[in-house]
Amino acid sequence: MSNAKFRLLETTSVVFEEIVNQMEMNEIFNLTLWSRKTRNIIRSHLRKSIKYPLFLDSKERHVMHFGFIREGERVNIITIRVREKCIERQFEEMTIGRVKKQVNKYDSSQFLSSSVKEWFVHDCPLFFDYITYLFRTNINTLYCNIPWILRFIRQRQRTPLRMTYFGNKDDERFWQVTNYERDCYIKSNGVQFCNRFPVVYDFGLKRDYEYVRVKKWKCRESEDVLKIARRSKEVILDESEFMSRSLNDFFNHWLENRIEELKFLSIRMFYYTENLVFRGIENRILDTTKEVNYKSYTGELYRLSPGKRLRRDDGVIASFYFDPNTKILNFGVVTDNNGNK
Repeated sequence: MSNAKFRLLETTSVVFEEIVNQMEMNEIFNLTLWSRKTRNIIRSHLRKSIKYPLFLDSKERHVMHFGFIREGERVNIITIRVREKCIERQFEEMTIGRVKKQVNKYDSSQFLSSSVKEWFVHDCPLFFDYITYLFRTNINTLYCNIPWILRFIRQRQRTPLRMTYFGNKDDERFWQVTNYERDCYIKSNGVQFCNRFPVVYDFGLKRDYEYVRVKKWKCRESEDVLKIARRSKEVILDESEFMSRSLNDFFNHWLENRIEELKFLSIRMFYYTENLVFRGIENRILDTTKEVNYKSYTGELYRLSPGKRLRRDDGVIASFYFDPNTKILNFGVVTDNNGNK
């Protein structure tokens, strides 16, 4: 039985590149920790296109997770946390490039910071820069509770985030919209607010978005929805106290080209009756049995048929469908890019 070791760095360039590019991103990251030389060799052999997007998660207090998203599932690469005495014995010192850090003896994806200041000022920026440099790509998705992390990212990359997930279902904290959209904060093309908002809340967005989803906000007035719709292509509201008259007002705004950038709305209605929704616009509404689905920015499919069609004077047609069981109304302008028949 042979005990010969496989010497990866001594393989040919073609073999080395093939091996590295078959590895998972977290495995590649761990391999680069051997030495700075190893990191540079591996980076030079990585193919330019990274298969999976990178994420950053700062929802835990004094903890930051970096990883990638594979087929909708998060895979952790590294976690940086402030050291606690009870777990200190599980860690040992290791050199990352030229910097000495504490690594978990049993889990190389766990690193310790000696203090909160060290964690925030030195270690989190170090790993942020290390990972984005190694994989030649920016952070794609952010999970956070507090908006300050948007400034942290803005200081290190200019490319907008694809998605940001704020808060969680048990979080009662919220900030004014201006605190999510400061000039010094990174822009996110899509946002999802998971925390609860009060009924009276001003969602007057100043930036333009591809996608906005609010999980827990019982908005009532048409103006509540219109404030989001004016600056967003897709709007999903999982809760609301929206009534038929408010939906009628929303349809009229769309017919008058006052929210022409909006391509899709999904809202859980509080009360829906056709005679109030259609009042004054009956001649603009047609029945349709054509099967139509809307594919959203996040890849989800929303049903728009069988339902109704709403025709604008410029010829643009929107389809909408109300499900009496879920009380969800889907409204969308289907094009070749977002349609899924």
